[in-house]
Amino acid sequence: VESRAFRKAPMSNEHSPEQPASGEDRRHYTRVIGPFDGRRIDELETPLRIYDLSEGGCFINSLHDQQPDVTVMLRIELPKEGWITVKARTLYRKPDFGFGLRFLEMTDEAAARLKRTIRRLKMIEQFAH
Repeated sequence: VESRAFRKAPMSNEHSPEQPASGEDRRHYTRVIGPFDGRRIDELETPLRIYDLSEGGCFINSLHDQQPDVTVMLRIELPKEGWITVKARTLYRKPDFGFGLRFLEMTDEAAARLKRTIRRLKMIEQFAH
């Protein structure tokens, strides 16, 4: 069971609400493609499909327009690690495709589980090629 003590997630450089940063800034963290199941926690839990998961954020595939700079709570199902909860902020959007999120806060346990998942999936990707 996850502890409820949230900590700030590691931060990378800011970028424009309409466009992700390019080059090195955008790939500050190792990413795994996914997809991963997730839920946006609001009055209702809304199912999400998550891609490009990293320790710093992710991309949400969505046809619904999401404004930049909105804070959201997410639950993400990590293979072999279970569900984690993160606080995130919308960074940029790709109309009719989805939006990027930067993780703002998560528990130390959630951060460790996320890091293990990414490391394990990256190893699997490397052996598959």
